[in-house]
Amino acid sequence: MTDVRADTRVVLDRTLSNGLRVVAVPDATAPLVELRLSIPCAGPGDAHAARAQVLGDVLLPSAAELPPERALHWEIAGLAAGRDVNRLGVFGCIPTASLVPVLRETAAALAAPRYPDERVLESRQRVAAEVAIGRSEARWMALAALLRRWSPHQVAPCDIPPPEALPQVEPESVRELHRGRLMPRGAVLVLVGDFAPDGIMATVDRAFAEWRGDERTASAPEPLLPGAVPGDVVLVHRPRSTQAELLLAGPAPHRTAPDRPAFDMANVLFGGGVSSRLSRNVREEKGYAYVAASAVEVVAGLPTALVRVAVGGPAVADALAETRRELGALVGSPPTEREIGHAKQLLAGRIGTAAVSPSSYATFLANLLAEGADPQWGAGYRDRVDAVAAEDVVSAAGRYLNPDRLTVVLVGDADVLADRLAGLPDTRVQRFERLELVTPQQRAR
Repeated sequence: MTDVRADTRVVLDRTLSNGLRVVAVPDATAPLVELRLSIPCAGPGDAHAARAQVLGDVLLPSAAELPPERALHWEIAGLAAGRDVNRLGVFGCIPTASLVPVLRETAAALAAPRYPDERVLESRQRVAAEVAIGRSEARWMALAALLRRWSPHQVAPCDIPPPEALPQVEPESVRELHRGRLMPRGAVLVLVGDFAPDGIMATVDRAFAEWRGDERTASAPEPLLPGAVPGDVVLVHRPRSTQAELLLAGPAPHRTAPDRPAFDMANVLFGGGVSSRLSRNVREEKGYAYVAASAVEVVAGLPTALVRVAVGGPAVADALAETRRELGALVGSPPTEREIGHAKQLLAGRIGTAAVSPSSYATFLANLLAEGADPQWGAGYRDRVDAVAAEDVVSAAGRYLNPDRLTVVLVGDADVLADRLAGLPDTRVQRFERLELVTPQQRAR
């Protein structure tokens, strides 16, 4: 139980008696409260993903299902729910005058399943159409292939379930998942907005008192163990595609790791900043790609360095070669003093931007907490970045952005791309006709 000041803001941090962690930040900018609730809901395979996808769709009631005295508050708030590969979330903006009834209604929806069979059956049909669109995107295919490369499919979490898995979802199985996995212990509620700091925790405690959940420990997938073999390229066939999606990925340091600031600077210099080396090379100067960037994302619970290059098919081999070359240059030589200054300025600006509004700050805090960092993480970040030297950047790049340590996935028309890749030195292409056929990386080589 801690109360701290982060960037001059008061941050209240409590764990309630039911296990729910609440982080509340008073902000009287407007008579509104931003809500972000994150609940662990990871599980392996397509069947779990399908049930969880439907659960996220049906969890919250519509205003039409509530008594008139509560419906107006609920409709004005307009909260939404959904899931990603690891968690189920509830999010939205609540007028201050409606905060208490909306919190109570949210807690009631979590405490026990309240959705009828009909809503589940309608949801699974609608969700099947939505996921079919999502799974057709090349970027999603590349991420899914990465997950399959890092871990066997039957134990790896699935981001977007296949449409054919949705008709198998029965209403009782969704309610069973709700009762067994939506528990307050391990969940985090973030509130940023116009409320009295001395009473907000008691208000939340009363609202969520009935949400207890199943106290049994729910099993979750083991963390993936990413690995790479230098020169390997996983090529997933996407027939008749005129464009290709290139993804290079590997572990990144946790936000709390001592070398995270140095890694953040390396990432900004390489592909995560304005006028980054990768973008200048393969997009602006050579025109190979229409997207060329790098970022850190949490993939199946692990902080992951992702280098993304979206490229026209004819240029794919050149784009891969130049991406590797830029990675090698970052590992092999220190950045200039000008580059270091630019990276520090950009990272400081991003931290500042995260706190410009209650909405952005609530999302920032929710992401921090989901990654296991404390709310005050951002308070000393600028000082940690300022302490980074050029040799620290090179060292972090060598550990996390070394091209020999990154898994390479390429999605596109393999009938065309395989021949273009064949001319690259020290490159072995492993072709898979369908995403479902991608096998885990054999590391003992």
